[in-house]
Amino acid sequence: MPELAGYWLLTLLLQSPLVLFLLFNEATIITPLERAVTVIMAAFIVFEDIVGYFAVRAMVNSQVNKFHLQQFSNLELIEEVPADGSEDSDMYYRRHPHAA
Repeated sequence: MPELAGYWLLTLLLQSPLVLFLLFNEATIITPLERAVTVIMAAFIVFEDIVGYFAVRAMVNSQVNKFHLQQFSNLELIEEVPADGSEDSDMYYRRHPHAA
């Protein structure tokens, strides 16, 4: 996760401005071939920025869900309450012997 976020930030903050500068700077004299290649590279970088944003967002949401579900990892199973009525609720949790 951190590697993907770092890669996306480097692309967004470093590559995007540099490629756009090369593309739109009128003070430099560039060949038509170089302009065509820069346009293609800029299109790829813009696409990479957009897809990278959604990939990072999906991975963050997945990690958040994993973190919130981790509180249930020490539950062995959910059982019904015994018929003698020893519990107040209909369901109770039986914890692992190692759980605190």
